[in-house]
Amino acid sequence: MRVTRNQVAQLAKVSSATVSRVFNSPSSVSENLRDSVYLAAKELGYKPNKNAAQLRRSSTGVISVVEIDKSNRSYYWGSLSMFDWFYGQAMRGLHNAIENTSYQLNFSRISSREELEKIANNCDGIIGYDIDDDREESLFSDLQVPCLLAHHILPSNKYHHVSTNNREGGIIQGNYLKSLGCEKPLYITGYLDKVIAHSQRLEGLKSVYPDIDVVEVPFIEKDKIEELILMIKDSFDKNKYDSLAAINDYTLTKVLLKISGDFPAIGYDSAPFTKFLNRSVASIDLDIEGIYYKALTNLIGYLNGGPLESETISPKLVI
Repeated sequence: MRVTRNQVAQLAKVSSATVSRVFNSPSSVSENLRDSVYLAAKELGYKPNKNAAQLRRSSTGVISVVEIDKSNRSYYWGSLSMFDWFYGQAMRGLHNAIENTSYQLNFSRISSREELEKIANNCDGIIGYDIDDDREESLFSDLQVPCLLAHHILPSNKYHHVSTNNREGGIIQGNYLKSLGCEKPLYITGYLDKVIAHSQRLEGLKSVYPDIDVVEVPFIEKDKIEELILMIKDSFDKNKYDSLAAINDYTLTKVLLKISGDFPAIGYDSAPFTKFLNRSVASIDLDIEGIYYKALTNLIGYLNGGPLESETISPKLVI
């Protein structure tokens, strides 16, 4: 026998309407009420009927997660298998946001406005994945469904977004090294002319260390990477630098595996790579899972009568 919404309401000691709001517009209900309803639903084995909810709304009941095809770029971090964990965190955030609602997710990769318009014709709203330049942003203008863009998008008044603040992350890197008394840090980055997020992080770091030495690494050219690592190793052996910062934890880990010493080091992304090191390092956590959870929760709330709000999530230092 199928468990009904009224049974959940009775066990949670709330109204049937509250149960409906919890599963269709969770952001419109207080955390305490949500927890009570989710607990009751779990105890009774209740699952919302997505098809019935779709009919009641007279809509598709589908939210599309759209990724822009970046295969024409000479470098894009998301195309490298070493960063698949990052995509996994984003998917976990989306899953956690959708699992207790009556909506369903659809995933698409597009390369044109025409493709995006076709998707918009068959969904209630769109989450844009890793939208990171003006051209990609413009694809989402004036669509017939609400759109919320994430996570590297530059905050603007044109588009609703939930994003990270890369410049602030660079400032946090610099302040961390300053707090340890570091005077001569080296910064390793790459593709500053191609990746806006990279230039933003460097801009933030330079606000703390205006004269910091910067080395650009071509991440996809292995021979050049090894040459640069040897050069960096020689500089540290000669005490030219007293600390190290990097554009991401992958780069930081590659360098520290070849360089001995206990100098302060900080990366970015709070990635799993640093687990291979036999020393402690710091990193910057974007909270990518939280970004996509908030983006989807916000969009679902809007589809159920709430406001569509933009938010910039501050990155955090982790050690």
